[in-house]
Amino acid sequence: MTSPHARRKKSTIVRSFRRAAASGGLRVVFRALEHLAPEAGGRLALRLWCTPPRRRGTAPTVPAGPAATFTGPYDGAPFTVDVNGGTVTGRAWGSGPFVYLAHGWGGSATQLHGFVPTLVAAGYRVVAWDALSHGRSGPGALGPHRATLSEFADALTAVVRAHGPAHAVIAHSLGASATGLAVLDGLPVRRLVMIAPLADPLPYIGAFRRTLGIGPVVGDRLVAMMESLVGRSITDFDLGTRARQAGELPPLLVVQDRNDREVDPADGATIATAWPGRLHRTTGLGHGRILADPEVVLRAVDFVRETGTRPEVRPVTPADALPAPQKQEDTLPVAPADVLPAPQEVA
Repeated sequence: MTSPHARRKKSTIVRSFRRAAASGGLRVVFRALEHLAPEAGGRLALRLWCTPPRRRGTAPTVPAGPAATFTGPYDGAPFTVDVNGGTVTGRAWGSGPFVYLAHGWGGSATQLHGFVPTLVAAGYRVVAWDALSHGRSGPGALGPHRATLSEFADALTAVVRAHGPAHAVIAHSLGASATGLAVLDGLPVRRLVMIAPLADPLPYIGAFRRTLGIGPVVGDRLVAMMESLVGRSITDFDLGTRARQAGELPPLLVVQDRNDREVDPADGATIATAWPGRLHRTTGLGHGRILADPEVVLRAVDFVRETGTRPEVRPVTPADALPAPQKQEDTLPVAPADVLPAPQEVA
């Protein structure tokens, strides 16, 4: 039986393709390609999967407080960094240890600018950038408006190399997953905040396939092409499994909203238990508004400012692990013994 989390994931992760799927057009195409030209079907599926959604630009919400060095989204010191032959564009503010801000799939650096004033006032040098094929940055390896999770991770690594050691990274959505990947691959980071992260892409790929009617042959081609494109197995992107197998990892705070309609709300707990780290839940902020919430900003900055190497943890209970909409918010340390099962792909 499909779990509630899996059902929610199935109904939301493929929102960008819902209209095309409802019309039946893409489903008919993939049904034909499954039998006649599975290689072409794999290429079409890969192209669709690697296309970020177009989002309307919105002005960042800046929390009240000292902001003398932050008067707008583009007032920081501009910079560019080469990433895999492309050009990443970003801005930096303040002075002190480096804190990096990584946005998510289809987003841009402006979405995290609400963190800048508080971080600058706390004595940090804040660096934010647009990923390849996002915002003001150039195209990635697949051309304009196409990107991959690996490119997100490579951009973070390149930006850190160009500026200086990462005291902390605050990352959102796919940017959080890419940050976890970079850290597990060896990027030194002293403290890490993941907001609304994805734990494992495979269940999302499964939902994508079901929504567009992609059959097993084309689906296998899609995964093979993904692996060939990034030069590694798709299982390498399973953050929960890799974190459980890793050695010492930096202290982690995961922030996840119970009403997130873009990623499975259970993913945050999956990562936090495997890391291990702290899990802070909110209610009613969703996937995007959570970045503009003053309480979330303050909790993230307070965590960045903490000293020590590892937060004290306690086991979670089943009630902790499941969403509880009646509660407004809670912050729980979690332990590796309480790993939640990753949402399973339903055939």
